[in-house]
Amino acid sequence: MNNELPYYEIPKLPEVTNAATILSRLVDGLGFRYHWGTEGLTENEIEFRPIESSRNMLELIGHIYDLAFAAHKVLTNSISPKKELSSFGDYRKETLNLYWELSQYLRKMDPQSLENHNYNGATQSFPFWYLINGQIADALTHVGQVVSWRRIAGNPQPKGVNVFLGKKM
Repeated sequence: MNNELPYYEIPKLPEVTNAATILSRLVDGLGFRYHWGTEGLTENEIEFRPIESSRNMLELIGHIYDLAFAAHKVLTNSISPKKELSSFGDYRKETLNLYWELSQYLRKMDPQSLENHNYNGATQSFPFWYLINGQIADALTHVGQVVSWRRIAGNPQPKGVNVFLGKKM
């Protein structure tokens, strides 16, 4: 197991409760689920696709990285370009780091400033709220797919992962 990557466990609760820290905790839950959903994947699962017309696991993990990058960019005002990644290990590490950085940023930010963070789409700008039902909810859905697909492929998520407590027992 690699407990050097973020989200081996969910971090301690934020010290204050506000919109930004609640969003931070949502990202923490996503990061924890992603950490354990992708821990111990083999080449067999990485190439797996449940049906021919679906993405394979690596393509799905690449999509989760894209979602993490978009949320991170908007909420932290990052100007860093998206990295061109190709290996499972690189996608996993970068995605976990993006979620960790985003959560830590949200814990420290003035919650009133959230209103100043807009997602600029191709033709329209959207308030930060759309990231919750967009990129963050979509990523949660896809992490669930990762967990399900790896089970179908014969390598279920490691035993003892408790998403409620945010720990591996």
